[in-house]
Amino acid sequence: MKFSLAISALLALASSQTALSATLQNLELRQGGDVNGFLQGLRDANLTSLADVLSQHSAVTDRIFADNSDKLLLAPDNEAIAGLPSWVTGNSSRLEATLLQHVLRGTFETDSLNSFPLHTIGHSLLSESAFVNLPGGAGQAVALAKSGDSRFVAEAINNGTYELSNATSKLGSVTVQPISHAITIPGTVIETLGYLNYSGISTLLNNVQGGALVKTIDSMAGITLFVPTNEAVQKFTATNPQPNDIPTVLGQHIVASRVVYSPLLIDQGSLISSSGQDIVFDNKAGTVKVGNFTAKILQTDIIAKEGVIHQIDNVLASTALDTGRAAQAQKSAQESVNAQNAQQISGPVNGKNAITSQGNDVPAAQQGSGANNRSANDNSDSAGTGQNETAIGNGNTGSNGGASQAGASTNGGNGGNGSNGGNGGNGGNGGNGGNGSNGGNGGNGSNGGNGGNGNNGTNGNNGNGGNGSNIDHRGQNGALSSSSISLAAVSAVVASSLLSVLV
Repeated sequence: MKFSLAISALLALASSQTALSATLQNLELRQGGDVNGFLQGLRDANLTSLADVLSQHSAVTDRIFADNSDKLLLAPDNEAIAGLPSWVTGNSSRLEATLLQHVLRGTFETDSLNSFPLHTIGHSLLSESAFVNLPGGAGQAVALAKSGDSRFVAEAINNGTYELSNATSKLGSVTVQPISHAITIPGTVIETLGYLNYSGISTLLNNVQGGALVKTIDSMAGITLFVPTNEAVQKFTATNPQPNDIPTVLGQHIVASRVVYSPLLIDQGSLISSSGQDIVFDNKAGTVKVGNFTAKILQTDIIAKEGVIHQIDNVLASTALDTGRAAQAQKSAQESVNAQNAQQISGPVNGKNAITSQGNDVPAAQQGSGANNRSANDNSDSAGTGQNETAIGNGNTGSNGGASQAGASTNGGNGGNGSNGGNGGNGGNGGNGGNGSNGGNGGNGSNGGNGGNGNNGTNGNNGNGGNGSNIDHRGQNGALSSSSISLAAVSAVVASSLLSVLV
């Protein structure tokens, strides 16, 4: 009996020692090895503040080193970390979420980024449902771009751009790219409209069935919204539209259950509005069209919690409605989502690896719309990176360069080139005046754009620097968790409720 008890005690001790050894090994793997070397590498690169913060938040480094796949760390420098607001640093969950948004899956060649105002889009490690509500539980998107010799991160609200440093380093599988400002977590679509003072569209949305459309939009997992400027909405409302037509018109600006970032406008196409009409994108003109109504795209890729916003200069005021077609398009888009793939997207987003597409049951193009409603099987993967040609945000080119539209954009569009260069648009950074026999004036903004070059080498006038504004763009509070977003039941309810609101 005593011998038996002794054997049992020895076995229990051996088992506990094995468990303790495994625990210590796991602890060493998490806190030592790659992680310690990684943190020391950050300190060697003079990113000491970031290293100190990460050393206190192992949940973030655990996620970074959960596998050996390539990642890009957009590393806020010491000044950027010091500038984090108290509503981030004072909330551990929010701080960890902020740090995770700076880590993108995959490899990104900064010399091959899309040229502004297009962006190269990457998905981050931030996928917690308190902060992100994208289809399939995908990580929140971050927009990168180049302009001339500059490479930068476009803030989630595009209120500012933060230039990438040339001092990159490779620490194991992680490429470290210092940036001069920390990225904030995007709010919901409706919050974003409010922060950007898009009061025109916000008022219209709130007036539909006592705000029912607003609630539907904020509950969606995946949405693309084309937002007219306040001036465009004022012109539209001045025509005294029929109240019953307003929901249908608003629906022309919504693509439900799809997140169509700027590269996907080129790679995927086949956009069908929540009012069931073809939305035709023309990259050479930089426009979208519904029926007889055309709008210039002024700004792309304003990232929101549940999708993306593009700003346009006109209301797509078609009153045509086809709820059956809208329902088919949304169902096809929802069926295109593969949660496992969505959570592992690596590198630049393109038409084939995107979290959503038009699917393979997309309705055929409407007669006379000019759309090419191809299925997802025919999507391209060419526009994720290296795109330089687009007319988005720029004035027209011609005998007289067109003036860019003014708007609350990060950078005012550049005036078109012609015999008389157009004036640069107003924005966060005034656009450059077009080149011509008479260079156009640079737009007004936080940094006035450069005047276009005249025929005789005379420079156009520099734009006047306006007062820029910094906007706190806060996502909703919530603790980090390991749970994924469940889409099955929610998508069906949202699909039906959106259509019922628009009818």
